[in-house]
Amino acid sequence: MNCKDRFDGKGFYWHSDFETWHSEDGMPNMRAVSCSILLTDNNEFNGPLLLVPGSHKYFIQCPGKTPEAHYKHSLKKQEYGVPTKDSITKIIKKHGITSFKAKAGSVIFFDCNIIHGSSDNLSPFPRYNLFFVYNSIYNKLISPYAGTKPRPEFIASREH
Repeated sequence: MNCKDRFDGKGFYWHSDFETWHSEDGMPNMRAVSCSILLTDNNEFNGPLLLVPGSHKYFIQCPGKTPEAHYKHSLKKQEYGVPTKDSITKIIKKHGITSFKAKAGSVIFFDCNIIHGSSDNLSPFPRYNLFFVYNSIYNKLISPYAGTKPRPEFIASREH
């Protein structure tokens, strides 16, 4: 669940989920889709999901070494596994930015490799979304490409 409380909900820096899943979970290919179900209205004031249309066609490798147990911090603030400012600038200049604003009950599906992020929620309106990932059964996780220990089962299921 992604919760952005009113007035102080924190944003997430630009990133591609696949880059993290590839590095930290060992997802071999871009065969997954993300799903976000809006529990509250998402509007321009409460930190909606921002997407770079067309960016899913490019794999933007991120600099730096992924620390062990990175998931303990990355689910609160993304610091590793993020593209450089130059990469973000180039892809946004080429494809632009769109924001997903919709009423509670709406659903968005998006490619695992699309560049996305969100700003802080400075408004009096909370933004709560449920987040699910669907991966192809033919894209089973293997050893993480970053050389780290696999993330826990509750984050990246390998058993079932």
